[in-house]
Amino acid sequence: MPAHRIVVGLLGGEVVETRASTPEGTFAAYRRLDGAVPGMIAWPNTVLLTGPEPVIIDPGYQTQGDMLDGALRRRGIAPGDVRTVVMTHLHSDHLSALPQLPGVTEVWVHRAELDTPHARRQRGILDDAPLVVVEGAQGEVRPGLTWFHAPGHSPGHVVVVAECDESRVMAVGDTLGPDPAWFRNTAPPDGLADRDEHLATWRMIRARAPATVVPGHYAPFAIAQEGTTEGGVESPPVRIRTRSTGGSPGHFT
Repeated sequence: MPAHRIVVGLLGGEVVETRASTPEGTFAAYRRLDGAVPGMIAWPNTVLLTGPEPVIIDPGYQTQGDMLDGALRRRGIAPGDVRTVVMTHLHSDHLSALPQLPGVTEVWVHRAELDTPHARRQRGILDDAPLVVVEGAQGEVRPGLTWFHAPGHSPGHVVVVAECDESRVMAVGDTLGPDPAWFRNTAPPDGLADRDEHLATWRMIRARAPATVVPGHYAPFAIAQEGTTEGGVESPPVRIRTRSTGGSPGHFT
């Protein structure tokens, strides 16, 4: 499911709404509602990996209603057939749609996320979730599907890496921030909390040479590889064949 933002504001006793053509454009409008008290709903990218089994990265926000259910069924997958979920982090907009996947038997999360204030606020969901708690700098979920610790946005944030037949794809959650220019220009704003950790994470992402990056809150993009224009961005392929074991190749959608 693609990322989407809705910005509203309380203005003169009325609720007004504004949006741009992209999630990052809508974010830019967030603080530009002159005279209004602003608010925002941010739906993240939810990633589906299919192959020997479906895997969901970040189920999304409960305010998305039945969209997760419908998106899976449109691809011929019953929500109850999803057994594995990998969380980049535990903010509610990435986690709170988890109950729409009633067949889940493992939810992968880094230990450093579990004692954060935002995770404690999700206890009703987490207490019922079959957590697989990981530690350290990196690890494997399945052959060809790995993670590495990427703090900055949150203490236990991870980046999920899918090795594909033709390229490497990374689901990076919210590590890149809301503005594509931050990562593209390696220039987070000076006042960004944990700025040095963000920069270290961005270096790790680039060092692993992904062909396609799926950020948390704007459209996936391709990273120019060595020998091409640095920072080049283009529309990513709609589907990428993934390397899998014990079954036919899947698709990263």
